[in-house]
Amino acid sequence: MSKSRGILKAIGYSFGAAIAASFIVLLVGLCVFGFQFSQWPEWEGRIVGAAGTIGGVAGAVVGLRLAFRAERRVVK
Repeated sequence: MSKSRGILKAIGYSFGAAIAASFIVLLVGLCVFGFQFSQWPEWEGRIVGAAGTIGGVAGAVVGLRLAFRAERRVVK
């Protein structure tokens, strides 16, 4: 596998996992606080926003680990 393809795979996996994790956090927030965004007080939006940011970063780390693990399997 070429080096540029491995870099693109790492970027794609980390971006995709970060987006997926952020959507999961948003869906959990919707189930907990209700489906009307305009009805949420400011503190509920802050909680979901902070948790979404943390989930996005964690998802990016998981995506990077998956990308490097998949690359390692091909080399064997």
